[in-house]
Amino acid sequence: MHQMSFNELLLNPSVQPEDAKRLSAQAERIWRLFCPDGSGHYMAVWTSELQKIAYQYCARINELRCWLLRYGLTIDLVSRSKNGNCCYKVVTFEGSNYQRLLRRKGLA
Repeated sequence: MHQMSFNELLLNPSVQPEDAKRLSAQAERIWRLFCPDGSGHYMAVWTSELQKIAYQYCARINELRCWLLRYGLTIDLVSRSKNGNCCYKVVTFEGSNYQRLLRRKGLA
């Protein structure tokens, strides 16, 4: 796989320039939860872990999804516990729950 570079990560357009460095660092720390050694071996990550890094983890997940799309990957919601803690995994975009969601919204 092509070496992924965080220089290619695009933050949400609403991010103010003075916040960009902090928020891109949060996105990178979130990515390190999924891929701790950079080898392409992906770990499952729970909402409770994401909240420790970023209060607006959903925005950072969205930015990472956009970044991963060029590699044919996405971060997918794969399960929910009874208490609302969600489990996310890096998966192939094609056939993912995220792709189905985008199709239902007319975006994919």
